[in-house]
Amino acid sequence: MSLQEPVTMKQNASVEEREGVLRQIYNQVLERQPYQFERKKLAGLEKEFIKGKIGIRHFLKSIAVSSIYLESFYEKSSNVKFIENAFKHFLGRSPHDEAEIRECDWLLVEHGVGAMVSALIDSEEYRKGYGSLTVPYWHPHRYESPNDYLENRWLGEEHAGDRGWAIPTLYWHELHLDCTGGTCRPSWTPSSRVRES
Repeated sequence: MSLQEPVTMKQNASVEEREGVLRQIYNQVLERQPYQFERKKLAGLEKEFIKGKIGIRHFLKSIAVSSIYLESFYEKSSNVKFIENAFKHFLGRSPHDEAEIRECDWLLVEHGVGAMVSALIDSEEYRKGYGSLTVPYWHPHRYESPNDYLENRWLGEEHAGDRGWAIPTLYWHELHLDCTGGTCRPSWTPSSRVRES
C-alpha cells in the first residue's frame, strides 16, 4: 500500500460522502472493491452505514467477521499471516515484533477473529491514530528497529496474497526466502552462498 491521505467522515455526512468513505474502507480492508455477488452479502451492513446507524469502527468490526473477509484473508492463511494482514488493514502498519503477534495469536486461538480484530480497533493506538471518524490507512509510523522498518516497507508494498498465504513477511526475509509472486523460494543459490563466504 502506498502512503495515503486520511479519509475522515463528518458527523452529518451526506449519503454521497458516506458512500465515498465506504469505498475507502473496502480499499483498506479488502484491498479492492467487493464483487457484485459480495455486495449482496454486505447490503444490510452497507445500508446501516449509509443511513448513519453505525459508524466506521462498527462497520470495520462487522466486515472483519464477514464471510468475504474471512475467505479472503483467514481461511487460506496461517494464523500469523492473518494477524499480519489484520494489522495492515486495521492499524495501517505491520506488527512491531513477535510479542505483538503472540498476543494476537492467543486472542485468535482462544476467542476468535472478532475478539482479535476488536482488540486492534479498541486499542489506544487506533483511538489516537484514527478516532471514530477516520478510516484506517497505511502511513509512516515510529519504527521500533531496522527490521520493523523493513517489514513495514515490504508489507506496505504487498497486495493480498502476492507473497503467499503461509509465511508472513515478518519471517520470510529471516528465512532467506523470496516469496514474491505467491511462491516461496530460497533468495540465494548454493553458488551465491559460496561466493559470500
